[in-house]
Amino acid sequence: MGDRTYREMIDAFLACLYGDHRDNPEEGRVFLRRLAQRHGLLVTGSSDYHGAGKPNVLGENLTAPEVLARIEELGTGSSVVR
Repeated sequence: MGDRTYREMIDAFLACLYGDHRDNPEEGRVFLRRLAQRHGLLVTGSSDYHGAGKPNVLGENLTAPEVLARIEELGTGSSVVR
């Protein structure tokens, strides 16, 4: 994705970047974290675990608790269900 695409998404009120995932190489993670820092975006993570037979390990990349709390604060339209 080019800088213009990110800029358009940020201008359209992008709040988070999905940065921490096994398929995202370290240089991609660094790029997204820098972009997030420059624009006040949150960075989320996930193991993207959908069952056995995949290399993904449940919980290998998590969203930080403080990021989850911020996402919950930003949410509108319904209450948080845990």
